[in-house]
Amino acid sequence: MYLSRVKLCNFRRLSNVSIGLDEDISVFVGANNSGKTSVAQAMHLFLAGARDRFSFYDISACRWGAVESFANGEEGATLPEMAIDLWFAVEEENLHRVIDLLPRLDWQGTHVGIKITFAPQNQDETLIRFRKRYAEAQQLAEGIPVAEGEEAYIAPPRTLREYLETELHREYEFKYYVLDEAQFGDDFEPNEGYQPQELLKEHGRTGKDIINSLLKVDFLHAQRHLSDSSGGSRTEELSRHLSRYYSRNLERHNEDYNAIRALAVSEDLLNQHLGQVFAETLRRLEQLGYPGFANPRLLIKSALNPATVMSSQDGTHVHYALHDGDDALTLPDKYNGLGFKNLIYMVVELLDLHAQWMSVEDNRPTLHLVFVEEPEAHLHAQLQQVFVNKVLDILREEADDPETFRTQLILTTHSPHILYERGFKPIRYFRRENAGVAQSSQVLNLSEFYHRTANPSRDFLERYLKLTHCDLFFADAAVLVE
Repeated sequence: MYLSRVKLCNFRRLSNVSIGLDEDISVFVGANNSGKTSVAQAMHLFLAGARDRFSFYDISACRWGAVESFANGEEGATLPEMAIDLWFAVEEENLHRVIDLLPRLDWQGTHVGIKITFAPQNQDETLIRFRKRYAEAQQLAEGIPVAEGEEAYIAPPRTLREYLETELHREYEFKYYVLDEAQFGDDFEPNEGYQPQELLKEHGRTGKDIINSLLKVDFLHAQRHLSDSSGGSRTEELSRHLSRYYSRNLERHNEDYNAIRALAVSEDLLNQHLGQVFAETLRRLEQLGYPGFANPRLLIKSALNPATVMSSQDGTHVHYALHDGDDALTLPDKYNGLGFKNLIYMVVELLDLHAQWMSVEDNRPTLHLVFVEEPEAHLHAQLQQVFVNKVLDILREEADDPETFRTQLILTTHSPHILYERGFKPIRYFRRENAGVAQSSQVLNLSEFYHRTANPSRDFLERYLKLTHCDLFFADAAVLVE
């Protein structure tokens, strides 16, 4: 089972896009401000189900005019609603997990879907409340003196749009609907006149409960603020990050109680314990090709403060061993290259998110979707290729039931090296269209190119888009000079 498609309507510049996802890694590419990050933010907002997190400015700009059209009583005008459709590819053995999303008893499809909308509770009542607020505001503003030659002051909210800018979370609500695959075409566009069935609260489970029992979404942002410098509030040493990972996940193990006793005995016992605790994590890092032949090994050593070593982020330090042996000479982590530190940082952060998902004992979400924003930050070309090739293998090692629970990754990137390494099938290209109020984006699925294009054309184009030409995916335009 995996999340196979996401469709967004009226969310920022993604006014109407359908994005097919790969079952392991999907790669979002495109120019800046083309909507790649907006997909991750939409997933976060809709799954959280919190009204106050949405803003009026999350509504696509091309739909703002509909607000005033409705306020002016134009025929057929309605207030815009934002929506997301989530489609899950489901095997027969996992049908019990999506029983709430089956549209009928004789369902025999391969996909189940859920629509989440953020829409007006009652748009006619919204208009009444706006007009009442408007009248009250003008009445209060009547006493404000106006200089000669100036126009009379009109107090806010002056328009329905201005009213919604502050009252959207009170006027809009979430609704959940079951989608019937039989009512959709091969492109997952609904048949004309199809109205999905609303998912009402049954047996104490709401639509929000159902979707959150199936899918957990996490984010690894590009601004990781990892630095070689020791100063500055926005920088972070690798040692602090690994200490956080320890406190969140590894200290839950029973052997940590032995470590507390060992603190009172000697620093050597604590160092041995930390080495055992991090052995598995460091072993996984070796799959990335680090330390390799010439790079120093990683070691975890005590900072020699028994009172705070287990609770403080300053309690343990990452060191690099310069040679093998128990008495190896070591250097602190800031003496290694920033590229390797960032690679380790990202993997440990992903292991942290993965461990928190795996630690859910009751009603663990079946799918774990992780957005990784610009993994190429601080990584040179070879490390980018190592990361994108090995990251899923590292996470899968910890899965206790890979047939039931699945991790999917979505990478947003500007790196031609990552594209070249993964090939073009996972690429989802975000293309900007129009400008100003009418701005929008379309998402092109390059895997469809393989199905629709025969050889030799397909092989020729794939060879042509070699490493030095992958940057075309991030360009605003291409200039050809003969």
